[in-house]
Amino acid sequence: MARPYSIAVDLGGTHIRAALFLGQDTTPVRRTRGLTPQTPDQTAILEALARAIQDLIPPDADLANLSIAVGTPGPVDPFLGLVLSAPNIPSWHALPLRDWLLSRFAATIHIANDANLAALGELSYGAGQGATDLVYLTIGTGIGGGVITAGRLLLGSRGLGAELGHVTVDPGGPQCGCGRNGHLEALASGPAIAREARARLAAGASSSLSQAYRSDPLAITTERIAEAARQGDAFSRTLVADIASLLARFIADCLALFSPQRVILGGGVMGLGELLIAPIREGVTHYAMAAVYVEQLTICAAQLGDDAGLLGGLALCLNPSLQPSSPAS
Repeated sequence: MARPYSIAVDLGGTHIRAALFLGQDTTPVRRTRGLTPQTPDQTAILEALARAIQDLIPPDADLANLSIAVGTPGPVDPFLGLVLSAPNIPSWHALPLRDWLLSRFAATIHIANDANLAALGELSYGAGQGATDLVYLTIGTGIGGGVITAGRLLLGSRGLGAELGHVTVDPGGPQCGCGRNGHLEALASGPAIAREARARLAAGASSSLSQAYRSDPLAITTERIAEAARQGDAFSRTLVADIASLLARFIADCLALFSPQRVILGGGVMGLGELLIAPIREGVTHYAMAAVYVEQLTICAAQLGDDAGLLGGLALCLNPSLQPSSPAS
């Protein structure tokens, strides 16, 4: 009897990470990690992706029993297997990634948004276990999200739904990386937090970070802000509180939209831990439309770290119905 293998791939603008799983075991049999070619030539990136997959296929694998799930950033049409655009891969527009992979591998291929896969990972193996309805928000270099409703991804008519980082929270706010103004990502991502800190310091605010700012403004990072906040720096604590308030208002809106049981927060900015999560919980209680929305709500940190997307890929390979196969399904 053929052994059921799954390969999960996290395709990013900097790295291609992949893992091979056997059956339902969440510990990878093998892993690989390589650099994403920095070239406008999409063929080079596709070939690097194919090599990452090929390197993991065991000699005894029956391709008919092999499932591959690839998570990519940006808008993805999972029904057709198209990468409509990728923020850090400019040449990728309406790329038929599933069809291209099928031309190389006679396996079952799934294409998904990377944050959606991370949401599935947390649902299946992390902080979302036992829930049927949740909102996952990853806050790092950018902000991504995934929404699970009735145990399945909420995708919308073309699979483009739940781009939570690109909801407008301040029409007059700074420009987002996507080109629009005032998106959540432009105000609460890691780079946005660091940019706001530098602006406040330039305006004369006092902080233990001030010396670093004067010698090298780019040295002000979210990691340094987090460390200063832990050490009691009032400036950093105020900044964190302001970001927590912004996120709390946004999450309160998500409660009205999706009525989740859990809100799971991941990404590099969550290195702030309870310094950020505690005021978010308090703020959500304040901003929620009605108390009933928070009575059975849990707001918590993600558990799977960088492996959330890979484990989400495993979950999708094992249970494809977690991601609807068509708008009507």
